[in-house]
Formats: sequence, structure tokens, C-alpha cells
Amino acid sequence: MKRRRARRRKKLLRHAALFAVAIAAGAGALIYWNLPGTKAGRGLAKATKYMTAMDYVHAEEAYTEVLSLDEMSVQAYRGLADDYAAQGRLAEAEETLLKGYKATGEEVLLQNYAAMVLNGVVDEMNEGETDFGTVGRCLDVLESAPGNADALELLTACAMRLMVEEESSRMMLDGLDGSESFGQYAQSVERLLGLAEQNGIEECQEEYRQAAEAFIVPDVSEIYMSLSHGEAYRSILARAGLLGITEAEELLLCLDKQAQVSEYFAPVFTEFEAENYWAIRDVLTSGEYVSIRDAFIQNTMDYWYGDSYVPVTKEAIMFRRTQEGWKFSFVENDMLAAPTGTIRILAQTMKDLGVQRSSIEYVPPYERAQYYPHTEYEIVYWNTRVSGIVTDNTNVVSRMNYRFAEKVYTESGMEANVIYDWGGANEKRQKE
Repeated sequence: MKRRRARRRKKLLRHAALFAVAIAAGAGALIYWNLPGTKAGRGLAKATKYMTAMDYVHAEEAYTEVLSLDEMSVQAYRGLADDYAAQGRLAEAEETLLKGYKATGEEVLLQNYAAMVLNGVVDEMNEGETDFGTVGRCLDVLESAPGNADALELLTACAMRLMVEEESSRMMLDGLDGSESFGQYAQSVERLLGLAEQNGIEECQEEYRQAAEAFIVPDVSEIYMSLSHGEAYRSILARAGLLGITEAEELLLCLDKQAQVSEYFAPVFTEFEAENYWAIRDVLTSGEYVSIRDAFIQNTMDYWYGDSYVPVTKEAIMFRRTQEGWKFSFVENDMLAAPTGTIRILAQTMKDLGVQRSSIEYVPPYERAQYYPHTEYEIVYWNTRVSGIVTDNTNVVSRMNYRFAEKVYTESGMEANVIYDWGGANEKRQKE
């Protein structure tokens, strides 16, 4: 009896052990089947089948699930990018490849990203649609792969297409309708400068410098710029100068001169706008105004270009490439900038019996669509008869005096009217 019970107990223990082994084996298979790596492998196989069947929606879901399990799966990044590209979602395809490169560090993903972006750049250029968006795509590649020769070559090609006379001369000039292209231009140039200033890209440093020069100092004869962009362009030119771009330094000196001139004439504008014309008499005989006038007459003015009546405005300037280097002039053209007031300096030899006349004109703001009647004002410090010479039979000798006149333009012509003939402190004196 006792022996039968012992045999039954051993038999039960043996069955229990076999059952435990079977359960353990099944659990092991279940654990393996659900390991992230195993599930990712199954997901990739499933995604591949969907791609082969051109079922891009389900393939996208499968690749996305794989990446949720294994963010280091290079195959999943490439597959998902291919899937997006097949759906025409190129921006998402590029983003996926770049994200994969940043996550895994695998150069193949960076190469695929660059190739996809640059193929798009070539398509845009071939279709004649090169713009600063195209430039930005080249910079996207270079910011991730600074030594990419293809991207650098295409960036230079973009400069050759964009920075030509017709396109670039007004790139920094705001439109009369309020539109502006400077923001996109400046953003691209600042990104390019950031690359050119990097250390560690010595093998292509000169190519970056040349590309920066092509965008910052285009090979054109004239460049227009709204003064509202002066400080931003000044910063760009300063950085370019540090890269050895010498013409950038010349343009920077032009901006320095413009700032100096604008600062000097700011209170003069204020007096004119307040119709305080009497105060202008002191301007005409001030040492600084006379030196400005004489510098133009003697052709010794540095960086500021002009002849005859030289305008000073508050809206825009034009850089002009001359044989002596870059110079600038203020823009007085209501087809290019809305006129908010203009001051004109008489900058030519105009003598009254040997004494140089000093003159200043003011054009108030006006609406382009309602130009006529158009009124301008002129204040002159002049000499009707030279001091000390009697020109009649009296003992009274005329000397320098001030004259204030208006010029009214109509469609039929111009009429000049003298408003004041002020005279001067020593307008007349008795003959000695």
C-alpha cells in the first residue's frame, strides 16, 4: 500500500515537472516573439510587403510603428522616406531622413537627405524658378554637411542667377505697395555668413567667402536700399568685411557717411516741416553746410555722390559703383520711394560777381497721384551787387541778402513767386 502511494506521488511529480517545462518553453517563445527587436523586424517585413503592393498608407503606419519600437532603425527611416516620396510628400521625406541622421549618426541617411534636397534644387533651377527659397534649400544641406561640394556649387549657381542687375539692384528696396524682399534676402545671407565663419571647414573656406561676396556685394552698377534696412545691412557688411570682402568695407563707409548726413539734416527737416523758414537762414551760412556745398563743387566729397542740386531724403539711398569705388546718393524718385520731403543742396559753381551763392530747396511731402499743383520752396543767400562797390549814384552799397521764394508747378508750366526778400544784418552800408 505504501509502495503504491509512493509510486503515484513520483508519477505526479514527474508530470508536474514536464508541465512546468512546457509552460516555461511556451513563455520563452512568447517573450521572444514580443521583444521590441523582434516586433520591429516583423514590422519592417510587413512594411516592405505594403510598399511592394504600393499600399503607401499602410506602409507608412508600419514604418511609424517600427520607429516607435526602435528609433535607431536606419532601414525604417529610409523606408518611411521612400514611402513619403512615393506619395509626393517630399518635405516630409526630407525631414525623415534628416531626423534619422540626427538620431543614428548614419552617413547614408545624410547622403540620401542631401541628394533628395539638391535634386529638388536642380528641378527648380531648370524650371526657371530660382529664388531665395532655392538658396535656403542649399543652405539646409550645408548646415548639416558643410563640406558638401554639390550644395556649394548649386549655391554659387543660385547667386549667378539671382544677383544680376535687374534682380538684385532693388532687392533691398521696399515696394510702393508695402511689399519687401529684404527679410528673406537678409535671412539667407546671415545663414551663409554663419557657415563662412565656422571653424573646421578650411578645405572649402574660400568657396564660402566667394559665395558670401556674390550675395552681399553683387556684380552690378547700382544697388537701391530702403533706409529702414540700413542697420541690418550694416551688420551684414561688418561681418563680410571680417571675411576679407573689401568692397563690403567700402559700402559700410558709405553707410557711415549717410548716417552722418542724415543726422545733420534731421533738424533742418524739422524746421522745414514746421514752416519755420526763418531758421534756415542760419543753416545756409553755417560752416558745416558751406563745407558740404564746397565739397561737391570742388569734387572732394567722400562716398556721397551728386551734382547740381543734390537731394537729401529720408526714404532710400542708391549705392553706385564708380571708378573711385562705391559711393551713394539719396533717392529722389517717386516711382521708387514715396516722397516724405526732400532737401536739395545747390552744389555747383554759381557766383554773383565773384561771390559763391548758397542755396537750399525744400520739397514738401506729396501724393504721387495728385502731383499738380506742386509747390517747392527755395531760400538763397546771394549777392546782388558786390560789397564795397557803388553801382549807382548814391552812397548806399548793397551787400549779401536772403531771398525766400516758392515755385509752383502746374501742368502748363512753373511760376516763381518771391515771398520774402529778407536782407541781412549788413544788407546796406554807407560808402566810406
